[in-house]
Amino acid sequence: MLKLLLIFSITFLISFAGSFHPGPLNMSVIQNTLKKNLRAGLWMTFGGVIPEMIYGYLAVEGLKIFERYPLIFEIMQWAVLPILLLVGWNYLKPKKAFIESPKASDVKTEPKIAVGGGDIFRGFLLSLLNPQLLPFWLIILINYQNYSFLKIENEFDKVAFVLGASIGAFFLNYLCAFIANQKRGLIFEYLSQNMFDKIMGWTFIFIAFLQAVKLLVF
Repeated sequence: MLKLLLIFSITFLISFAGSFHPGPLNMSVIQNTLKKNLRAGLWMTFGGVIPEMIYGYLAVEGLKIFERYPLIFEIMQWAVLPILLLVGWNYLKPKKAFIESPKASDVKTEPKIAVGGGDIFRGFLLSLLNPQLLPFWLIILINYQNYSFLKIENEFDKVAFVLGASIGAFFLNYLCAFIANQKRGLIFEYLSQNMFDKIMGWTFIFIAFLQAVKLLVF
């Protein structure tokens, strides 16, 4: 029982800290919260942690497979590059019309906008297209194997690892949504919707660039 708690707690902290840097999901959660409301940001967060569970499980189950067949892993890493560039360009391309962002004095209550499945799917897709997730968890698992109290040996260990990875990411993105909702007026004073789109677009392109450099150099 103590080992399961250690695996969960340490993986939770690693996932929380690893999600802290600005990325497609947490930036989109902030943007969605500001455009709609806190509930929309939380639905996107929920969708975004599902790939954390998928990639965490794939990392656990596929560690030996990827070691034996590295070409499969490399193909997966290359395949995501054009998708990242396409998503980035979609954010950066000129829009036909822009809606003026509300001023701080105009923001008194959360906008009443229907949310649900669309936000979950967007969060899921954004996280699924993150090429860093699977390599990240593979590296963590390789290091876990060096410690008897963290070594993944049975199904209970796997569940503790996957839960730690997903819940850690959820709490970080929940924190992003909560702060964005609380500081809505202050943020709108300095950032327009157009600025958010540019940040998102260049974030995707930068991730694609880093991924290409890593694949070509290392």
